[in-house]
Amino acid sequence: MAKDIKSIKDKVYELIFQDIIRGEYPVNTIISERMLIEKYQVSKSPIREALVELCKENILNSIPRLGYQVVQITPKELHDVLELRVVVELAAFRKTKAWINDDVINKLEQHINQTIEMIDQHDIIEHWKRNMDFHLLLCSYSNNQWMYNTLESILKFCSRGATQYYFDTWQNRENMGRANAETHIKLLKALKDKDYNLCEQILIKDVSSMKDNFMQSDYGKLGSDI
Repeated sequence: MAKDIKSIKDKVYELIFQDIIRGEYPVNTIISERMLIEKYQVSKSPIREALVELCKENILNSIPRLGYQVVQITPKELHDVLELRVVVELAAFRKTKAWINDDVINKLEQHINQTIEMIDQHDIIEHWKRNMDFHLLLCSYSNNQWMYNTLESILKFCSRGATQYYFDTWQNRENMGRANAETHIKLLKALKDKDYNLCEQILIKDVSSMKDNFMQSDYGKLGSDI
């Protein structure tokens, strides 16, 4: 029975988080248990458990007698996390190199092919999720669970930051999925050729792109100056 309750809680957590990422609950929005119970049609217990977890991760802030407020990410926080992402992904890839084989190549290629199949879907959030999943898949072959968990946490934070600072811009980027796929194809080719220096260059450019775009914005200037 406990296992079923936990699985419902995890599902509710994901639903709330995805709604935040999709902009349905903008920064500083107050959401309530009753509202979520009605929306997701589940009991109070898994809703409350999911909200507690979201508060622990500082995604929501509990406000007594009012509800739960969507936490705003500061420019400084996003700037620092984007810097950390570059460091973590490069370090993970340098470990991953030792584990690259035909099976790894095939799984990465399969993921890319699946992404290509959905390129024409105009769902920016889904394209971003596919991009994150590719980087997590690559990182998983580092054989280092701490690196994987750290990257997963970083990417979740980046998702929230992207929604907060880039959502309007992203809505007009119909080529996002194609651009991500093309970059991953280049990385895969370099892996097949065992050109690991080129792999690192492509990876650094890829994971730095969001940081570079942020730094060029007014928000980014605030983040680096704080």
